[in-house]
Amino acid sequence: MKFRITQASSKLLLVSLCLMFLAGCAHSPTPPPAPDLTQLQIRQMQTREYSGVTELQVVKAVIGALMDEGFSISSTDKELGVITAAKEVYELDSSTKFAAEFNLGAGAGTYQTTLRSEASSFIKTYGKNVQVRISIVQKAVSNAGGNIWSQPVYNATVYQSIFSKVGKAVFLEKENM
Repeated sequence: MKFRITQASSKLLLVSLCLMFLAGCAHSPTPPPAPDLTQLQIRQMQTREYSGVTELQVVKAVIGALMDEGFSISSTDKELGVITAAKEVYELDSSTKFAAEFNLGAGAGTYQTTLRSEASSFIKTYGKNVQVRISIVQKAVSNAGGNIWSQPVYNATVYQSIFSKVGKAVFLEKENM
């Protein structure tokens, strides 16, 4: 029996090979590159001090600011001055999803579906001031619920936005508004 390749079947073969090649080129999602910062620079970005207020007033301000940023408060420990919070945003990595479904079939494989941000806050009285340090970690979560990558956030704008809200809330607390 002779096998005969027609022009239509050769085009189909070529298209299939190209699609398989492109699917193989798809890469796993990676975290944004970490900036080259010293530990001191990181702490300065993540820390603020407030004067003329109590630790409890600052705790309330931090909780309010995190909630304004879309975080849900996970836990608080008044004695230790610790607040943890998280938020999730739907963020599908369509290229990885396409590659997984193309190679393994629809509904198979893992790919990024969610970007989870977890914030930890530490609040302490420091002399006559109250000091706040907030650190945020972002995680890419797969459709299966596992972590694809995890990385601390070193974007100063993110922290400035939160501390701006904390500062306004602290001011209102000081003025009893």
